Amino acid sequence: MKTWFLLCGLFALSCAPRIVDINTRQGMPGETVSVSMEYLVSWPRVEIGSVIMDWPQLQLQATALDRREIRGEELIWIEDKILHFKIPELAPGDYQVIIHDDKGPPGDLVYSFLETTAYLAFPPVWPFVFRSNQAHLDLRVLAKK
Repeated sequence: MKTWFLLCGLFALSCAPRIVDINTRQGMPGETVSVSMEYLVSWPRVEIGSVIMDWPQLQLQATALDRREIRGEELIWIEDKILHFKIPELAPGDYQVIIHDDKGPPGDLVYSFLETTAYLAFPPVWPFVFRSNQAHLDLRVLAKK
């Protein structure tokens, strides 16, 4: 029984959102950072220092060249994506960026509840429900010239 729980836990961790590539690890406020990700399933939210950027401030794009023109909210949940965000107005320094993979649109608790309930009813997607919902990266904010 312990082995089964261990295997389930490892499988769930393997489905956590994962950063594959980042175009830059430093930049000035207003510059765009592009983060290629696997297993970014839902509605991302980016947190840098005390600044939180929700869906309207972010852009999603498919990594597959033939799907690059599709709007971010129309991408399918399992495809790999590129998350674009602008560096907010922050003091120069080193920051940890947290990319949250939220269930449902920001602030819509009913949608989140219904989506999670639907996932629980379909066991093959359990690893995506019982997983870490965030990825981290380090970013250096440079002074404006």
